[in-house]
Amino acid sequence: MSFRLRFGSLGSRLLPGYGTLVLAITLVGIGVSITRPYLSLFGANVVHMSAAELGVFMCVNGVGGILASTWLGRLSDLRVAKKFIMLVSAACSALGYGVFLVLHSYLPLLIVSTVLLGLGSSVFPQLFAYARETASRVPGVDATFATSSLRSFFSLAWVIGPLLGSYLLQVCHFSGLFAATALLFAAVFAIVVWRIERRPPAGIQGSRPIKSFAMLRDGHIVTACLSYVAVYTASSMNGLYMPLFVTKELHGSDRVVGSVVALSAGLEIPIILGLGVLSVRIGKRPLLLFGSVCGAMYYVGAWLAQKPWEMLALQLLCATFIAISVSIGMSYMQDFMPGTPGPRRRCTAIRTT
Repeated sequence: MSFRLRFGSLGSRLLPGYGTLVLAITLVGIGVSITRPYLSLFGANVVHMSAAELGVFMCVNGVGGILASTWLGRLSDLRVAKKFIMLVSAACSALGYGVFLVLHSYLPLLIVSTVLLGLGSSVFPQLFAYARETASRVPGVDATFATSSLRSFFSLAWVIGPLLGSYLLQVCHFSGLFAATALLFAAVFAIVVWRIERRPPAGIQGSRPIKSFAMLRDGHIVTACLSYVAVYTASSMNGLYMPLFVTKELHGSDRVVGSVVALSAGLEIPIILGLGVLSVRIGKRPLLLFGSVCGAMYYVGAWLAQKPWEMLALQLLCATFIAISVSIGMSYMQDFMPGTPGPRRRCTAIRTT
């Protein structure tokens, strides 16, 4: 009887169609994580990019993702159903990763991947926007619990993806890696077609979308945004060049790269789950400062590392840094803008590019 009561209480806190959202978000997470840790190796070893060309490639792709996600997010607020945007985004992701199978020339690959993967970056944030919209329609649903648990499945996908990617890389090389990623996003497309409900956008329903740049008149928000950009610049640099550092400088294997990324993602899950209690007791600002210190210690440790196992040991610091900056940092930003869903969508888009 006690089990039934607990299970019923848990079920009441979840969204209608929760299992569909879990499956779609997990597949998106695996699709991204199966390939992202190895893109720099692909660029260096197959396309023969220099370090500078690789940096430009990832920067342009990232900017394209931010611009496309912001544009598509605004369309979903005004006049286009989220289901249609998710379909376009999932299709573009599948095509974008498929392009890596056939284009190995730097400039054409840069242009085509920026367009397709930029448009494809919206599927993840739109899934979360759809989940929050569902929560607002159903009384008695704990939206915070539901969306937090959905994010944990995305983190879990980052434990699975890099290890699966290292296996595919050894068995099928880069062709198998990108083909598997394209198939995963094709599966997400199928899930959206058959399982996601089509709803009118917020603009048609009468609500007015938030003007994003109007919020930047607040100096506290500007400072927080600049700090957020600095943190994620450091995190992006680590994600981009860590695989090259492990394989070229520390002479580790591709499997070590996957283990480093998966270990960091696995450690993030219990840290994120414990941060909710700590933020109430300690406060968000001290936690963010502690996370920044952990990040600085991680980068100094990586600078001094001489063996691949040392990078594995440093992932506790890296996971703490990322977990705090993502979960607490996002919540800290939202405290400046209560009741505003848009910033969360755009920050999530930045996270996944």
